[in-house]
Amino acid sequence: MNLFTQETVILWLRVAVTLSNTEPTAELVKLSTVDSLIVPCHQSVTLQCRISTLQEGLSIYHLAWVLQDGKYLCDVNATGVMRTHPGNTPSAIECSYTPQTQLSLTLLQVQPLEQGKYLCKLRSSHGVKVTTTTVKLQGCYREAQPSVSDEGPTCTFTEVYPDGEVHWFQGPNNVTGDPKIKTKQVKDGKFLTITSSLNRKTVSGEGAYNCSLWIPSTGAYLTSSLVPEHGEARVEGPNANGAGAIGSVWKTFLVLLSTLFLV
Repeated sequence: MNLFTQETVILWLRVAVTLSNTEPTAELVKLSTVDSLIVPCHQSVTLQCRISTLQEGLSIYHLAWVLQDGKYLCDVNATGVMRTHPGNTPSAIECSYTPQTQLSLTLLQVQPLEQGKYLCKLRSSHGVKVTTTTVKLQGCYREAQPSVSDEGPTCTFTEVYPDGEVHWFQGPNNVTGDPKIKTKQVKDGKFLTITSSLNRKTVSGEGAYNCSLWIPSTGAYLTSSLVPEHGEARVEGPNANGAGAIGSVWKTFLVLLSTLFLV
């Protein structure tokens, strides 16, 4: 009985030691970033990597912002010297470093190719840490160019993202399915230029034409342009980078159109 009791005590001691070795310990150093950012095209975004530590005496051996393919954008060495690597991304970049506190990376005029994961990596006297921020783009366009010729109205949308379609209306009539509508797309990197023309003679009735930029992946209209039969054409929609407010009447119109196409 005494032998059984002694063996039992030894077994429990071993279990206790094992459990104490596997219990999580407090992190000596942490990195903090935003999980994800949705950015309008052609605008700047700043990614911030913040350092916090529970103990004094932190020594940073290497700190960097890195693309998911392993290319460095900016890094800080053990002496606190920061370097940037602008050739590794399409946009111009800017970096700033607050010693022991934060490394910031700014992408100027974000492009579709720059969507994806950005890693902040730290190697220090308190351990190795990695955290990630995901950058995504909103639907956007650079400019809408409505015009009128003897053949009919034309609308051109430049630097569109993501892929879009042009839908045509005359008053309440949807004439998008007219076989004489010609639409072409030209890709420049990941941006698109979309041009659509309508032969006026194929449409009955009077009134101004409307061309609307539909984004299938979001199920919504990005912008709408009025092309009057006579006079100057005008855009009824967001500003050139795709951000901004649509007039209340046309906003209601576009919402209704979006609902119809989703049914």
